[in-house]
Amino acid sequence: MIDLNDMTIDEKIGQMLMVGFPSNVYDDHINDLVINCKIGNVILFSRNVNGKYQLAKLNSDIQDNVIRNTKIPAFIAIDQEGGMVTRIYKDATYLPGNMAIAATDDKKYAYLIGKIAGEELRALGININFAPVLDVNNNPRNPVIGVRSYGEDPKKVAEFGVNYIKGLQEKEVIATAKHFPGHGDTSVDSHLDLPIVSHNKDRLFNIELYPFINAIKNGIDAIMSAHILFPAFDDKKLPATLSYNILKKLLRDKLRFNGLIMTDCMEMNAIAKYYGTAKAAAMAIQAGADIVLVSHTKDLQIGAFSEIKRAIESGDISLDRIDESVTRILNMKEKYHLFQKSHPDQDKLENTVGCIEHVEIAKDVSRKSITLVKDELKQIPIRETNILSISPEPVVLSGIDDRLTERISFAKACSKRFGGADITIPVNPDDDVINNIMDLTTDKKLIIIGTYNANLNIGQCKLIKSIMKINKNIIVVALRNPYDVMMFRDVPTYICTFEYTPLSIESVLDALEGKYIPSGNLPVTLERM
Repeated sequence: MIDLNDMTIDEKIGQMLMVGFPSNVYDDHINDLVINCKIGNVILFSRNVNGKYQLAKLNSDIQDNVIRNTKIPAFIAIDQEGGMVTRIYKDATYLPGNMAIAATDDKKYAYLIGKIAGEELRALGININFAPVLDVNNNPRNPVIGVRSYGEDPKKVAEFGVNYIKGLQEKEVIATAKHFPGHGDTSVDSHLDLPIVSHNKDRLFNIELYPFINAIKNGIDAIMSAHILFPAFDDKKLPATLSYNILKKLLRDKLRFNGLIMTDCMEMNAIAKYYGTAKAAAMAIQAGADIVLVSHTKDLQIGAFSEIKRAIESGDISLDRIDESVTRILNMKEKYHLFQKSHPDQDKLENTVGCIEHVEIAKDVSRKSITLVKDELKQIPIRETNILSISPEPVVLSGIDDRLTERISFAKACSKRFGGADITIPVNPDDDVINNIMDLTTDKKLIIIGTYNANLNIGQCKLIKSIMKINKNIIVVALRNPYDVMMFRDVPTYICTFEYTPLSIESVLDALEGKYIPSGNLPVTLERM
């Protein structure tokens, strides 16, 4: 075990920072930070990933260089939530996301998916997953959480989340519950601006905090803070990430959490715009954060390191505060056997990552998640051939989406399966697009429309309402948020996939064809809109 007394200030600060870099090889960006700032932890995005062998080589190179320069193995983290937030999409098993898993109504699937994710991530050399999302999505207009949540019921969110955590951590990958104290009841994306949750303490403890409290009781080893204002907990107008009252007094002292406190990325506008990334990095440590995340920009990563060091030298941050976090970090690296097993597992890389057994479990869960809300005209299974299929392409809708790695048009997949014509539309079609489509709908026996957060993109709603006036033989497939139907309640057939991925498209097409009867249950109440 490393002795704190043998570590320099730079080495300690390096343990408390986690950084990202732009390429899929160990490049000068990350190398300079490891050498000059003694960086001890790395976050990966889809930009860093191009298949399991490349990723394993990259993670080996990261560990070799971090250990050479710091004598301590690195935390290597990723947002592999499943569904719409999937960074590793090639070679590894594509797993369903939270709301899809919750729609199965069987918590054992959360455990199984967590276990698969853990086994594959650790084999690839990744030891932290920034999952699960434990936000209770009780705001239909939430632009960033939505289907990343297990739903609107805090008890169900807790139950499914705890099972996922157990599966992941059993395979020696640290689970990270996010976004504390809760990002579910916001209508602002914290990647873009600073949200506020104004509920009183009783409401927050009963709803937002409930899943986190249960996760703590069940051994969660890391929690990520939210860049959100909670006036009930902090009257100084500081977001949770920068709030001593929230991170220390609430999370550490009242809720007795002893694991790692991670910040969300400090380059997000909720922090960068109002506090500055570098200055806020020091503020987060003062507030009680153990690891500060700066995901993208080298100058800001160096700036965060420098600002933390300045705050230590000036006495704004005590050495005891630093040593407390570094001790916790080193103990966690020891607990997860990183000093003995830091590198990818070559045998499991070949035989486990993306194996048939895992793929079949993912397919089974995906099928069980497909939810038929109504089919008033008995249009399923599809029997018609004179069909027009319409859908947007999957596009980036929030900061967390990173970049969508497998672009596939639902409309094209429909026409390939069932015949007929297909049209791919913008996510928010204008009047010209709508008018051009109208001429093509009158003589069709069936129109299949895939929606993609239509409740937040009014052009899709306008299109459906316009078509309904001249042709009521419509099947609407909600390809992300299930709330879309509340904008056009009179459509006769409505089915939910909870994500727009190759896996969910295959599952819903099989349901439309009649290969199985959809058995999923809505994790949210549509009447809430």
